[in-house]
Amino acid sequence: MSMVVKGMIIGLSIAAPVGPIGILCMKKTINQGRLYGAIAGMGAATADGIYGLIAAFGFDAITSGLVAQQLWIRLIGGLFLCYLGYQSFRSSAADASVEP
Repeated sequence: MSMVVKGMIIGLSIAAPVGPIGILCMKKTINQGRLYGAIAGMGAATADGIYGLIAAFGFDAITSGLVAQQLWIRLIGGLFLCYLGYQSFRSSAADASVEP
């Protein structure tokens, strides 16, 4: 086996996350065999995929809602920036004669 392949195998084994689901998959594999371990791993991957889909579609819904209201968001944000600029213009400068 070449050094590159050995290095990749060692790197992947170190990089694999060992959380509760990973330990569950290992326990299933050791106690019940490779098939049960693979099924547990596929179940965990399916759950992660579903969570990712929910996050993606939720993000899409929020984004489309914000884009639909972009005129009001820009107007309120612009007015707030004008208010901050006005407050900054009205404030007095800090005294620069601070002794060390």
